[in-house]
Amino acid sequence: MTKNIAKIAIIKPLHNLFDYEIPIDMKTVEPGSRVCVEFGKKLVFGIVIKIIKKNKPSDYKLKKIIDLVDEKPAIDEETLNLFLWASNYYHSPIGQVIGIGTPSFFRQGKKLPENSIKDPKYNENFQINTDDINLTKEQSDAIKAISKSINFYECFLLDGITGSGKTEVYRKIQNKIYKAGLQTLIIVPEKNLIPELLKYFKTKNIRIVEYHSSLTPKKKFTNWNLIQKCEADIIIGTRSSIFLKIPKLGLIIVDEEHDPSFKNNSETRYNARDIAIFRAKNKDVPIILGSATPSSESILNVTKKKFTHLKMRNRINKQALPNLKVINMANRKKNIIISEEVIASIKERIERKEQVLIFLNRRGYSPVITCNDCGWIPKCQECNLNMTFHKNKNLLMCHHCGKVEKFHSNCFSCNSKDISFIGEGTEKIEEIITSKFNKSNIIRIDSDSTRKKGQIEKIFNDIKNNKYDILIGTQMLSKGHNFPNITLVIVMNIDQSLFSPRLKAIEQLAQQLVQVSGRSGRGGKKGEVILQTSFPDNEDLKCLIDHGYEKWMNNLLLLRNNLGLPPHKNWGVVQAKARKYIDAENFLNSIKKIIKKDNQIEIFGPMPSNMQKKANLYNLNLVIQAKNKMKLNYAIRDCIPLIKDIPYSNKIRWTVDIDPIDYD
Repeated sequence: MTKNIAKIAIIKPLHNLFDYEIPIDMKTVEPGSRVCVEFGKKLVFGIVIKIIKKNKPSDYKLKKIIDLVDEKPAIDEETLNLFLWASNYYHSPIGQVIGIGTPSFFRQGKKLPENSIKDPKYNENFQINTDDINLTKEQSDAIKAISKSINFYECFLLDGITGSGKTEVYRKIQNKIYKAGLQTLIIVPEKNLIPELLKYFKTKNIRIVEYHSSLTPKKKFTNWNLIQKCEADIIIGTRSSIFLKIPKLGLIIVDEEHDPSFKNNSETRYNARDIAIFRAKNKDVPIILGSATPSSESILNVTKKKFTHLKMRNRINKQALPNLKVINMANRKKNIIISEEVIASIKERIERKEQVLIFLNRRGYSPVITCNDCGWIPKCQECNLNMTFHKNKNLLMCHHCGKVEKFHSNCFSCNSKDISFIGEGTEKIEEIITSKFNKSNIIRIDSDSTRKKGQIEKIFNDIKNNKYDILIGTQMLSKGHNFPNITLVIVMNIDQSLFSPRLKAIEQLAQQLVQVSGRSGRGGKKGEVILQTSFPDNEDLKCLIDHGYEKWMNNLLLLRNNLGLPPHKNWGVVQAKARKYIDAENFLNSIKKIIKKDNQIEIFGPMPSNMQKKANLYNLNLVIQAKNKMKLNYAIRDCIPLIKDIPYSNKIRWTVDIDPIDYD
């Protein structure tokens, strides 16, 4: 007797699909259907990936599907194929990929809501956008070029300096997509960039839906459903929104395409930008990658003629770029953290009723504290790394695993109170600036000070309304925001990143410098940027300052080509984590023996990660390098089924990272 068997993905990190018999009376089970099954001794919800017929009886009795959740498949064929592609490309379990790409209510088997935008009064608060914006020639040229490909795939790199008006180009192209009855997906690297875009794209008739982690589970499920019912014209979301079912997708925009936040660094290590390019090509629709500091991968794709390069090198309204001044801190006294020149410049801007931004990409008070009597330095027992002192809460915190300890101003070893605080974070800068400018309104903006829901949005509105004179912040302030009254940006303590061994450290530093500098002088007033460094003659820094980002990036690509590094070579990293160093090392050595080698595959390692120990686990990497991406993926794909046969594999947490940004 022929039986219909469903191969089902369980939303867990399991590489296998599981066979369940479809009951005879369950007629509408199809790929993409949600079903309830018994997995072990628990009832769980899974997704049917495919259906096969079996004529011969199995050696063991298959469990039957208990219940079918939806009358029609909840995941359509196109979206299911996208999940499968991502699973295959990133060598991640399909159930795990579906788990990342769907809301929690969906995974819990809840019924799809019946709501529509015509019901949650969606357009009630919308204002008609009547802005009559005079486009620059560069904006007009970009719009004309993209408009020619409005009906088919082409990938455009919109390479525009900060303040050049990239968002208006997005809006003009989106308007053409809307008139054609199609949907636009806009992906941003961080959710705090969404409110400004929501306001920018609001018009009376256009329906905009947001999709990100700050939404309640119910709201996220509602929005997810509205999008797939074609009741959203524009979807603005963070990286997981690339997996949304968008039936009438006509355009994808990836804003700040260079940003490392598009890369997921846990579970499935996907890059939303790269999946967006695949999806646009597969759907045959245009995609725009926007950035003032394009990634090395995108610039290389331009040189290979895979992307169309659109340059915008002038700010709108003929605004001048800020002047840059470098201050050498090498010969200053050790206790001088902020130079006299910087203090004088801040005072001058405050007197003019202008705003100042101080950028330091390190939160907390001091990254290192030490006892002057016995030499004690607090280290995280689980990571063996220095703990950062947070003065506001009197805490020692590991910024890698999150471990915290209360600190009572005395040495944990000898109880001495003679403690030195070495280095500086945003808290210490706030303390110094407050002591110098005690009559000014000062705000610190980092992940410690903006944890409450809606807080960051309120702060940004207050900044635009000039409620603050001095802003002190991390990379949260470096991207995408338009604060018209900021005329001075001060960049502090970049020196460590100049010499970091991390794969993309210098590229990300250059991007941060250019991006945060671009916050200055956007409102018609002349801007200035001051960079404090002890290495003003560093070659990378000098090239960036003297010749600009484009020349600097071309030099970087040439260097990486000479060294045989990404993006010229394709990398996959197998990372192993274990309680014992030797277990992780032996595990990776076993994988090294399993991988099929030829003259196109090179293997390096096992080697310790840059962060050798984290959360009480040792981290080691095996780097697989190939000239051909297909060869790389085949080599890793073929070895994954054999990993379970490694005797001690149950002691190891392992992941695969394709196209790594970093491998800490």
